[in-house]
Amino acid sequence: MNKIGLVIFIFSFFNISFLAAQEIKGENGPTLEFHAYTDVYYSKFTNEIGPNELQPFTTVSPRNERFGLNVAQTGLSYEAERLRSNFTLHYGDISQATWSQEFPNVQEANLGFRITGDWWIDAGFFTTHIGTESFLPKNGFLSSTAVATYNEPFYQAGAKVSYEGSGKFYAEFWMVNGYNRFLDVNNAKSVGLLFSYFLNENSSITYTNLFGRESPDAAFPSQFRTYNNLYFNSEFDEKIFLTIGADMGTQTNSEITDPSGTAVMYNALATLRYQFEEKYSLTTRLELFNDRHGFISGLLPVSNGVDQGLQLWGITFGGEYKPASNAYIRTETRFLKVDENTPLFSGNKDPFRRWEIMVTMGYQLKKLFHL
Repeated sequence: MNKIGLVIFIFSFFNISFLAAQEIKGENGPTLEFHAYTDVYYSKFTNEIGPNELQPFTTVSPRNERFGLNVAQTGLSYEAERLRSNFTLHYGDISQATWSQEFPNVQEANLGFRITGDWWIDAGFFTTHIGTESFLPKNGFLSSTAVATYNEPFYQAGAKVSYEGSGKFYAEFWMVNGYNRFLDVNNAKSVGLLFSYFLNENSSITYTNLFGRESPDAAFPSQFRTYNNLYFNSEFDEKIFLTIGADMGTQTNSEITDPSGTAVMYNALATLRYQFEEKYSLTTRLELFNDRHGFISGLLPVSNGVDQGLQLWGITFGGEYKPASNAYIRTETRFLKVDENTPLFSGNKDPFRRWEIMVTMGYQLKKLFHL
């Protein structure tokens, strides 16, 4: 979809929403929600690359010494007793850095039906069910995402069956085309699970996974991938918020030194926020990423002559001011250190270290109409 088409869709959404407002009939019955979101930024990286190029392994604010648009998105969500649907379009540097080249402006487009009771089936294009962090700044304590999040899936095409009837847990069962794919590279399908258990009103633990063949049909030997994600969220005294997450993945026939061996990768992160006033907070995040065989992150040239995947650790500090409940201004600083054999960064600075500074501002709008 080109830029003109995106603008037409945005104006169409506004028109549909205003028309729906003329049809309000009360508080009961179907609802139509219009939502819009914008995030803008300025960033600085010590890694020197070409003008306007995207920084490697960066989801948010990826251009150096530029004022930029992380995301401008708009969409509609419809909900009735037995039917629901979501459609969201987006544009900006986040989608350029991470999204499908076949459908670069479609964030989600799906339709669901109630099977019976609290069981639903939904199909179409979705954002991923895997991951400790969201790729959208508005859904996170920080605007930037961990390198682990950059390498997790962002989107998927398929179907899910979900159960929503328990106050203690929530479950989804997935069948999708593949790992981070709208269009598949083979005739096989991947299956996955999301299971959240609420320990109490302030804490929850969630496990997600995905299993499937990722190699093309003609490739030999086949490569089967497993990916597991586990994270814990908790709130203490309405001031301290903690998220701890970890991933582990495997892929058959993918070891660097033994092509018939099963490669293993892992990562972990811990994010801590302190809300010292209603509008002000401070956040820090520690992260670790190890994909030595490169089946997720890709192989990188190394100084000892044997290419390997990404291995690094990092720390981020950020502060947030919320002028309104649906708006924020954030400033963040991150330091990343890669393995000494992988000179990933360029320019006159240290090729094994990268400093980042970013300022982001975001605003989201939601309007619910009762039809």
